[in-house]
Order: sequence, then structure tokens, then C-alpha cells
Amino acid sequence: MKSIYTIGNVDTMRKRQPKVEAVVTENDKILAVGKRKDLETKAERTVDLEGKTLLPAFVDSHSHLAGVANGMLQVDLSEVVCFAEVKEKILDFIKMSGLKKGNWILAKGINHGNLKEKQLPTKLFLDEITTEYPLVVQHASGHSGVWNSAGLEKLGITAQTQYPSGGRIHFETGILEEAAFIEMIQKVPMPSLQALSDAFVQAQHLYASYGITTIQEGMFMAPLQGIYQMLYAEKKLFLDVVAYMDLLHDPALIDAFPKCKNQYDNHLKIGGYKVILDGSPQSKTAWTTKPYCDGTNGFPLLEDKKLFDLVAYVVKQKQQLLMHANGDAAIDQYLRVYGAVKEQFGDAVRPVLIHGQMARIDQLQTMKQLGVTPSFFAAHVYHWGDLHYVQMGAERGSQISPLHSAMLYDIPFTLHQDAPVIQPNMMETVWCAVTRKTKNGQTLGGFEKITPYDAIYALTYQSAKQYGEESQKGSIKAGKQADFVILDKDPMQIDPEELRNVGVLVTIKDGNTIYQGT
Repeated sequence: MKSIYTIGNVDTMRKRQPKVEAVVTENDKILAVGKRKDLETKAERTVDLEGKTLLPAFVDSHSHLAGVANGMLQVDLSEVVCFAEVKEKILDFIKMSGLKKGNWILAKGINHGNLKEKQLPTKLFLDEITTEYPLVVQHASGHSGVWNSAGLEKLGITAQTQYPSGGRIHFETGILEEAAFIEMIQKVPMPSLQALSDAFVQAQHLYASYGITTIQEGMFMAPLQGIYQMLYAEKKLFLDVVAYMDLLHDPALIDAFPKCKNQYDNHLKIGGYKVILDGSPQSKTAWTTKPYCDGTNGFPLLEDKKLFDLVAYVVKQKQQLLMHANGDAAIDQYLRVYGAVKEQFGDAVRPVLIHGQMARIDQLQTMKQLGVTPSFFAAHVYHWGDLHYVQMGAERGSQISPLHSAMLYDIPFTLHQDAPVIQPNMMETVWCAVTRKTKNGQTLGGFEKITPYDAIYALTYQSAKQYGEESQKGSIKAGKQADFVILDKDPMQIDPEELRNVGVLVTIKDGNTIYQGT
């Protein structure tokens, strides 16, 4: 059926034709765009926008769908402000879940910067909550966590346990960091496949409620293979999912879904590989050239030689590589190594630098020379900006997520939420990029503000281009997919302070309404 979307505001995110009066679709494709009077006779059905705003659907440039799905089955600590609330939420979960003693409890999203105590709880505190259930409390960054004694015992961790390169185990406190945390969290038993399948469906509905129709699985590891095989076989994916394999540990997974390699089948696409070079700035594990205010510099996870071999492998395979680097020392390492690989073996396929929080101006210039696209986690300004100001100092803290500087050097970039670190709320990220406000209401690095249009462009066309899908997604143009979001206000016309309150009314995927707000 041919449908016309009109009587509203249509932002195409095309610089040559930014606004049109109407869009005609047929099934899953855009048939035509232009003036209402020229197009309305071509349609069999009219969708009255009632003055609301139609945009191309948002494209998630970096997150972890499995993490969001797993989070549906965990204790959510993202809003707690003190240890007492941590205890209350975990005890409530135990009471309501009906878990048998000895079963694992996972809690997610704790942010020590938001806590009255300004630190993570220790295993002794977690032991006060329960010794009958193995328990892990995961930091919001996804790079560290705290285990109770039962959890440490279940995993065989003692004071003598040797931690892996690029990680730390603090047995006395129960805190594990980076490679040690990642290794051990994978050993925690996963829920049943059916429970996970239901959670993946629920997670997709969550993304859709924020206007997103393309999602990333930003670190596909061996434990995910079974659930994804089930989702794929049973056609449970209704949003497009692009998965990136853990290059360091599970490179062979690139061939686990032959029909999905670099193309969609049943909404799943294997996009390439992912490597992590350091941690997070809020945990002070991001690797920096200059120390944090406590004198530490974070630490690297890989040596140059190993990284060279990994990057060269991906370039020879002609696959895309996402490189996680937050601190400027880690960014230096990636640019240095990729430059050497490029000189010897040629260009990578659309190389992406994930996060790049502490990127310096000279590094932005090098990214342009090498053709590296940064994907910035701009919402850090709000969620951890006050903490960065304290831990890095005023000058460096104000320079995180240098969006305006990237624009000055004509460097294409994308924006992401890194869900489940935070909710995949695209309009919150637009607000963060435009206002640079912290939780305490301070403006952090006002010179790095960008316009609402440029922020949304990064979340639509540029994100589609990051995936090599700009000919199908990211703007409203004849021939592209009928993936849209309808907002209750025009982000380009309102007070910037109101951007975070813009509501998603409808999300449309392949011409079908998959979310409708109340």
C-alpha cells in the first residue's frame, strides 16, 4: 500500500533538500518526497502528522543489545544515591524474584560518582546483604564490578589468584577491573535461553521507544552465540542488529552466521570486529598521557605488537574494525599502530574509534588524515561531567567529547549512548551535545557545543554511513528504507534546554509502526 506522510514538519536530514511537505512510501521503501499537492494523488492512505515532526529513524552507532537484554533480568542500580539504597534494591529483588538460594544475582548500573559515599561498595558490604546468593554489582561503565564472598568463591577467586594482563583483582574489597572483570563476568551463568529470548524482544521494544531502528551488538563473544542462533532461527529480531566479534578472544565467530556476513538476513548482520584498548575515564582506567588528579594514568590492555597483528589481520580480511579507546594515550596507540598498518597493508574498512573521550586536537587532525571516524559518547558530559572535572582538572575535563572541534576540522563523527551504560535515549544525547550541561547544572566546555541539526545528523546519516548503509538509511530520500521517527516537537525550532524532553510518538520500521507512545 502507498502511504503519504504529510500535514506536519518533515526534516529529511539531507543538506540539499532539508525540508519537504510530504513523503510517500510503498511497503518498506520511500517512493517519493516533495510537495504535498504533487504527491497526494499517488497515495492510497494518508498519515496525518498533525503538525508533528517526521525524521529518519535513529541509527545506534554503538551499544550492546545483549547487555540491555540481560539488564532486563538484573537489579537496576542506575538511580541509587547511597549504599542504603543499594541494599534495599537488592533485597527487594531477592524477595520478588523467587530465586533459589545459590542462584546468581546480577546488579547493574551503579555509578560511584552519584553515591553519597563517592566510592563503590566492597564485598564486606555486599556480604551484609547476602551470603546465600553469589552476587556481583557491575559499575555503569561496564569495566569493573564488585563481588560478594559467595561470588568470589563460586568463581574460585582467592587472595592468590593471578589476574590477567590488562586487569586487576582487589581481593580484599572484591573489586575486579578491566580484563579481570570481563573474564569473570563471562563465567557467571546466563539465564535460560527462553528468558533471554523474551528479554531480547523486550530490549528491542525499548530501543524502538527511543526512535531507533538499527542497533549495534558492540562486543559479540562466544557466550552470545547460542542465544543469537535462537533469535535468528526463530526470527525474533525485528530491528536491524549489526554485530561486531571480539577479535582478541573469538575471531572465528565472524563465520558463525554465514548468510549474515556483511549483509542482513533475518535482521542480523555481522559487521566486523571489535577491540578494547583501555577502560573508562570515570573509573580512572582510561589510559592517559597526563595523570589524573590522584597521580594515576589508567593502563593499556594491549602492547603495540599485538595490536599491530590484530589490526593487520582485520585489514587483510577486509572487515570493519571498531576500536575502543577513551584516554589520549590509548588513542595515540591506536592511531600510531593503524598508521603503521595502513602504510604496509592499505586502508581499513571504515575504521571507527569508539568513545574517544579525551581526544586531543592533534589527534583529531590525525584521525582526518587516516580516515578514522570517531564515535563520541557525548552524554558523558551530563552523567559524569562533574566527576571528570574533579578527576581530570578543569582544563582537560572541559575538553571531553570534542564535537565542535571535530566539526572545525571537517571530521565526520557519530554519537552513541553505549547502552546499557545509559539508556539508549537519543534525544538526551542531542541535549547533551547541544547544551554541555552536567548533573550539577554547570556548562562543561561550552566551546564544544554543536547545533541540534548537527547532533541529529550524527545520529542519522553519519551513523548510517559508519555502517556503510547511507544509501539505505539515515535520511529521507526516494529509494531508501521507510524507517522513520515521529517526534512531538521539532528539535531544530525549540529552546535547546527542552531537547531532552522531546518525546517519541511513533517509530516506523520498513513501513510498519513498531512503537506508538501513549
